[in-house]
Amino acid sequence: MSALIHSITSDITSFIERQQELMFNERDFQMQLAVALRESRRYDDVEVEYFIPNEIATEGGYEWTSDLRLDIVVRKDGKYAVVELKYPTKRIEAEIHRFGKLLKQKDKDGKEGNKLFEIVKNQGAQDLVSYNFWKDVRRVEIIKSLFPESVVGGVAIMLTNEPYYIHGPKQNSICAAYSTADGRKGVTGLLDWQRYTNTTKGKPGFTLDGVYNIKWDSTTIDGHQFHYTIVTI
Repeated sequence: MSALIHSITSDITSFIERQQELMFNERDFQMQLAVALRESRRYDDVEVEYFIPNEIATEGGYEWTSDLRLDIVVRKDGKYAVVELKYPTKRIEAEIHRFGKLLKQKDKDGKEGNKLFEIVKNQGAQDLVSYNFWKDVRRVEIIKSLFPESVVGGVAIMLTNEPYYIHGPKQNSICAAYSTADGRKGVTGLLDWQRYTNTTKGKPGFTLDGVYNIKWDSTTIDGHQFHYTIVTI
């Protein structure tokens, strides 16, 4: 593992472990993490939504028709690392303070009710999220192969309060190859659906060059249990 990847992994772990407020969605996670990495002053530059045209990406084996937009790219001493992230969630209601005031809901008659608002939404589509997590790993591999002199690699992160990802799908599930189950080892080579359906349309199987393991850690954010895994590429 390069010094840059080691540094980023350490900083991401610290960011997650120190997080005290619930993040609303993946974009919130992305922006807060990018700001934290930039404010650490350990890096020369931190950019978000780093754009690579599809015609360039396909030269490295990119199997999809979309352009590549990398969540975060970090630069240090002329070297680059890619950070891809996922934040699949199940619903959480909590209090919201805004401008120093606790917000309160009102019923149809205008009377103040409970103080809980939906902060984190229930996302579902666990099969597609699992697919996209491993797709993130593949995307980093592709970028590394396209720019071998400057890109040292990257990390793929998933932060979630949904137990599905820690336990993984059933063995005969359509998305079994894309399992993120805790303790899964030696993930490499071709990953593909058990069968193709309307849901999998436009989501081809793909081949991983590296060998990867999944290990989940847990943390508490605003009193709610979350789990996270970080795969280095």
